[in-house]
Amino acid sequence: MNSFSSATSQTSQDNNEVLVNVIVKQQADGRTVAIVPGLPELQVEASDRLTALAQLQQRLETHLAGAEIVCLSIKVPSSEQKNPWLAMAGVFKDDPQFEQMLEAIENYRQELDKSTEDTFLQE
Repeated sequence: MNSFSSATSQTSQDNNEVLVNVIVKQQADGRTVAIVPGLPELQVEASDRLTALAQLQQRLETHLAGAEIVCLSIKVPSSEQKNPWLAMAGVFKDDPQFEQMLEAIENYRQELDKSTEDTFLQE
């Protein structure tokens, strides 16, 4: 899960800001937990929401001091199933015996059809 927004706004040459996703949860005891998804070490618990967010922001800024946030474009392998028969398509296109093989298949099919036809006619 990406915690950082892909949109980085540059407010001045020295001040880059980036939006960070934060999960804020109210505990049963009334305390507030704030977590940065993907960075489990950046989790704070405080008495109220504003304090939790302020503490988390401070910890995040300290954590990222001297760091650089960049976006990488990654090629994801296709999840689409490939047809295994396509790998064999066209392998006989230049085979000089291909036409003879097709003729032999056709002749065999006709023989089978004839014998099947004869069998049914005898019954």
